[in-house]
Amino acid sequence: MQSVLYFSDKQVREKLFAFVDAAPGLLLVTGLRHGAAMTRPPQAREPFASLEALFGDVLAQVLVADEGTTEGMWRDPMGDLGDRLYPEDKKRAYAAATGYLLLQAGKPLTVVRKHGGPADDLWFLQEALSRLGPGIPPPDPAKRPGTRRPEAAPRAPPRYGPASTREEPWPRSSGRGEAPPRSGSADDPTPPRGRRAVPPPEAVEPEGKDPWVVLGIARGTPKDEARKAFRALIAQYHPDKVAHLAPEFHTLAERRTREILDAWEALGRDPA
Repeated sequence: MQSVLYFSDKQVREKLFAFVDAAPGLLLVTGLRHGAAMTRPPQAREPFASLEALFGDVLAQVLVADEGTTEGMWRDPMGDLGDRLYPEDKKRAYAAATGYLLLQAGKPLTVVRKHGGPADDLWFLQEALSRLGPGIPPPDPAKRPGTRRPEAAPRAPPRYGPASTREEPWPRSSGRGEAPPRSGSADDPTPPRGRRAVPPPEAVEPEGKDPWVVLGIARGTPKDEARKAFRALIAQYHPDKVAHLAPEFHTLAERRTREILDAWEALGRDPA
């Protein structure tokens, strides 16, 4: 069974708590982004579709989708659930709010950290479920994300003929007075050894904004304090706060809200 809740729903927090309290068996709860450009519904995306196809008979799912709209930008149902489950442990509460939370009969069992890719997440979720639920086989160890295949042996360097000719790798003069091009010259596109071509400035991809700077907190700030700063900052751009301003300020507030949400999500992926 799969259920989807949305941040824009005023009762999203209460509905989420009700699902957690009512589920008798294994339950997966997690939050995800669901922008307007995403055509597939949350339950049809990975790894949720594969989890339903493989283990839907023993695993229920509740997906809490953030549409990125102003109606739900000040809500944090996953954070509220983490605080409810771990009132005395801020670190575990934060992990539960940002990862894949596995519960049974309303009690948290474990949290699987999000690894960034659906295929990787599916492998680690199956590994955790195989320890919790009967009948769920463990994943193939050979396909564990991060497992590198052995590299091929390096090839032997090319030979250029007998020793008498190795000292002269460039073709001899054709008799018309041409000298062999020097390395790095206009006739030779290969730069001299020890030098590398520098890409033009427009070819360098600009770095993303530092989430710590966006949230206005020092790097390494504890997650519970960072979360308080995030909530205080996001509240400044609540629609009610800018309703009396000109339309261009509404657009600015929405853009600033998206930057703050992106920064908060980036901190959630930070293993530190």
